[in-house]
Amino acid sequence: MKEVTIYISSTIRGTQRQNGFIGYVLEYYPPHRKYPETLYDYEAVYDVNCNRAILDALLRALARLREKCVLSVYTESGYLYNGFGGDALVSRWQSNGWRTAKNTEVKNRDKWEELIRAFQGTIYRFYLNESNAYIVRLNADLQMLARHDITLEAMRKKRT
Repeated sequence: MKEVTIYISSTIRGTQRQNGFIGYVLEYYPPHRKYPETLYDYEAVYDVNCNRAILDALLRALARLREKCVLSVYTESGYLYNGFGGDALVSRWQSNGWRTAKNTEVKNRDKWEELIRAFQGTIYRFYLNESNAYIVRLNADLQMLARHDITLEAMRKKRT
C-alpha cells in the first residue's frame, strides 16, 4: 500500500462562524522515485467555525486520493485529533447514536460521517501539533491569503 501524508490547517480560529481559508499539503512518493511529490491547495470558506473548517480541509485533501493507502494526518486541531486519533470519540459517538457524553447531539455529524466513509479501507494515524516544514509553509501561505497579500488564484499558481 502506498504511503501518503496530509498536512492541514486553517486561518479560522475559535467557535464563532467566520470567513477564512483552509489549506492542505499532500505528500506522496510516486513509483520508482527517490523524492516525494507534494500537492498544495487552498480554498476560501465562508460562515464556518474552526472545527468545521478543519474537517472540510481534510475532506478536500482526501478527495484527491486515487487509491486506498497508509495515511498520516498532521493537524493542529484537537477536535479532529480526538475524533479519530487520541480519544477516538467518533467510535463512541457512533455507538451512542451520535450523542455526546453529555447526551447532546454531535456537532458536524455530516462531516464526521463523510470522513468515516473516506477512511474506509485506509490505514490512518493522526499527529497533533507536530511542527514541520510543511505545516510552517502552509500556515505562512494561509496567513498571506488572510492578509490579502496574494490572491487565491495566484497562490495556487505559485504552488503548482
